[in-house]
Amino acid sequence: MIDRGLDWDSVDDFQKKTAKRQFARLGSTVKVAEVFGEIPDLSRASLAKILRQKFSDVDGKITLGISLYGEKFSDRDITKVGLEIKNILRVKNSVRLIPNTEKTLNSAAVFHNKLDGDNLKKSEIIFASSNRKIFVARTIFVQNINSYTLRDRGRPKRDARVGMLPPKLAQTMINLATGSAIFNDLLIVNHHLDDSHISRAPVLLDPFCGTGVVLQESALMGFNVYGTDIESRMIDYSEQNLMWLEQKYRVNFDQKLEVGDATSHIWQAPIDFVATETYLGRPYATTPDETNLRENISNCDIILTKFLKNLHSQVTEETGICIAAPCWFARNRVFHLRLVRNLGEIGFEQIFYSSDKRPLIYHRENQIVGRELLVLRKKS
Repeated sequence: MIDRGLDWDSVDDFQKKTAKRQFARLGSTVKVAEVFGEIPDLSRASLAKILRQKFSDVDGKITLGISLYGEKFSDRDITKVGLEIKNILRVKNSVRLIPNTEKTLNSAAVFHNKLDGDNLKKSEIIFASSNRKIFVARTIFVQNINSYTLRDRGRPKRDARVGMLPPKLAQTMINLATGSAIFNDLLIVNHHLDDSHISRAPVLLDPFCGTGVVLQESALMGFNVYGTDIESRMIDYSEQNLMWLEQKYRVNFDQKLEVGDATSHIWQAPIDFVATETYLGRPYATTPDETNLRENISNCDIILTKFLKNLHSQVTEETGICIAAPCWFARNRVFHLRLVRNLGEIGFEQIFYSSDKRPLIYHRENQIVGRELLVLRKKS
């Protein structure tokens, strides 16, 4: 959520458009909301006070979505709160509630009903409990599910056999790799550039580019892109997909595509950032036997260790890196690559975003192979 110190309604249109473009890059952020008040509980009196104040200048029909975030709320509360709000506001307005039997309204419903715009007549109201307080907020941004679907399934070339990296996950990886970058609207300025003020967009390398998902998301963020893959077919697919992206989204970027084995390829400078989904090993539809799994893990360890050793010699301590490495969910445990424990021996340090150094894992329910996101920097 956005801090209460920002009054979204007072922000000018240019700033709003810029902010929404920034939000659209946050693959792991589903909704962004502006907090406009606090209430002690969900009683009729508390709801009436805050909502009448927010909607005092609104005339005519209002379409509302309601979401409750926090363990103190139950699924039954959503129906109760919806009816209370409808009774409170219909004294002055006619109110349509978006049907919802769960505590939270999904992003698709918010997006398709246009509940994230600047028009108060169409709003998602969020109630979020924290430390015995209930914050009340209005959604100002939600992920554009249509655009994500188009960039995933609408591209000219896809290949399920090499895995299909979701564009949202690709965005997250890019953001983790470029965490130290300075964003200026759609142009990313690399603060590691020296005082010569070279006016070029930074280059993001994907050494396992596949069909080019990371490359396409990087290009939309303002990067020049550099992709290599061991299969020439994948380079052809990436080229066609980037051509489609350029025409569909009217973006300009420099691109470089080469056939190359990531364990031995010599990449051309400059390389400012690296984001890649590495080799994930054999795909599994059912849980493999232990011998098969151990063999697969060992093979992935060998390939990724060779890749990181090759990469180490070609990047600097300032190169931001995020790789998606495989992990496996089987027999009620998670199997990790051995190299995760031995990154220091290869010359890298891992950067964590939690005090307990909890791994960042993307994993869908009932799938065996997950992706462990490793944020790395070359050791000085």
